[in-house]
Amino acid sequence: MPRQDTTDFLTAFAVGTLLGVGATLLLRPAPRSARERLARELKPYGKKMRRSAGKARRAIREGAGATGEVAGEAIDAGKELLSEFRDEVQRILAEARDELRSLSEDRAVDRRRPAGRARDGADD
Repeated sequence: MPRQDTTDFLTAFAVGTLLGVGATLLLRPAPRSARERLARELKPYGKKMRRSAGKARRAIREGAGATGEVAGEAIDAGKELLSEFRDEVQRILAEARDELRSLSEDRAVDRRRPAGRARDGADD
């Protein structure tokens, strides 16, 4: 009889476990969209952001002149960075053009050579 009780207990335990897992899977909430997840993650920061915005508003009112100077400096720095970036891009493009031109000239020279001379030049 004790063996039958153990078997009944283990069977009931397994059935209960399966029902519990099934109920958990059926009753879990639907997966949230990316927008909902992001909103939920950012919610705690909302109060801090409102507080910071209030402080920034007061600081701007108190130091509008200083803010104008800082903004001017930031704009100047941005213009300088943009100018440097443009110069760098132009330099890179010029190098790429030169390299492509050189490769196309090399290929044109190779095409003009007779087959025997092209092979001889390849062995060098």
